Amino acid sequence: MAAMIRGRVAIQPEYDRLFCTGKAETPPWLHRPGQGGRHPSVTGMPLWWEMALAAERNTTAQVNDLLPLGDWYRHHSLRSYPVLLFLVLICVPTIALVILGGSPSTGTFEHVAWIFAAYFAVAWLLLLGVIVRPEHVTRTMLLVVTVIALATETPLAIALETALHSTNAGLGHSIFTIGIPEELAKALPVLVVALIYRGRRHLMPRDYLFVGAVSGLVFGASEVVRYFTINGVNEFYLTVRSAIPYIEQQINTGHSASASLFNVLIGPVLAFIIDFVWRFVTDPISHACWSGLSGYFIGLAATGRHRWYTVAWIGVAVAAILHGLNDWGRVNGHPEWVLVVLVSGILFLGYAKVGSRADQRLHAAARRVGRARPRGGRAARGIARRARGGSSGQAPGPGRADRNYPAPALVGALDRARGGPSAM
Repeated sequence: MAAMIRGRVAIQPEYDRLFCTGKAETPPWLHRPGQGGRHPSVTGMPLWWEMALAAERNTTAQVNDLLPLGDWYRHHSLRSYPVLLFLVLICVPTIALVILGGSPSTGTFEHVAWIFAAYFAVAWLLLLGVIVRPEHVTRTMLLVVTVIALATETPLAIALETALHSTNAGLGHSIFTIGIPEELAKALPVLVVALIYRGRRHLMPRDYLFVGAVSGLVFGASEVVRYFTINGVNEFYLTVRSAIPYIEQQINTGHSASASLFNVLIGPVLAFIIDFVWRFVTDPISHACWSGLSGYFIGLAATGRHRWYTVAWIGVAVAAILHGLNDWGRVNGHPEWVLVVLVSGILFLGYAKVGSRADQRLHAAARRVGRARPRGGRAARGIARRARGGSSGQAPGPGRADRNYPAPALVGALDRARGGPSAM
């Protein structure tokens, strides 16, 4: 509108001189053949108004090119789930700091710790989802395992560790008093999910691996909040208390109180901050790798490939050993610690991306059945039911074409990959 007004002010005197007096002639730059001295406008609007509108349209087009807010709002890609999640993730840290405020209390301190722990756990969850790509895990399953984990894992682990007098002084004590209690607590939500969904034959062991990883993420976030709000405060108090004699010594030698505090406490405080900041990042994913192994072996039993008592305990045992090594005083904080974390990640990725030989045979057989699947709704659904081990409805009669049913060899291969009876 401003451009339009400026255009009118600039053009109005010229328009009045040309058209509002009977003496002026039409200048060459306004002359059109056959019109003589008449107004050349097709719309009947004053010439200065048309020129102002044209200038406004040009200005609007330039603004839209530089800041096309309307196009952004109307475009569907900017309203997609990943975009909204990205916006939430970049806003969460500032929201937490606003909640913390300038004078935080004990309650706000704990709330902010939970926000940061959940923030990093969700970030790891998104990455694990891209790596594992569970095909049959639903949001309902994730909600169930999260609720059960929040309600049971931390109280159960604390109760077991207290009863066993947990310590990391020796490797055996670290495994049996820390590793086993915490891995059992993290395996409980996976077992509940396995019992709830035991009739779903399409679930694979790697689906249970992902469910176990989610259980570990929840436990890791809960543990780091507890360490930060309870154990961390106690450790910081003991650090300050042990530094009091050194502070007095600094003051007696002529240093000011502020300089003495800074010189004595700067190292321990920085170490404290870095240690707990990294705990927020690393604890959830470490527990996710260990509980993912437990989940995979629970999945081997839940899918009917092996009996429960033969395989379900293997994942918990392996995870407890890795967990105990990780917490052992001679490993934690030393170069060997990196090796333990690396082995844990390799085992998790191996089962997540490749699985066992039975998994590979099952996927290969499913792909062959998929390639042999004919066009058409009813026949395709019958093949899918046969591939899952169910009934396909009416058996093929002599009058039916064989192409509407999977080859017996493919169904047999699928059954053998599942560990069930062969169709051949």
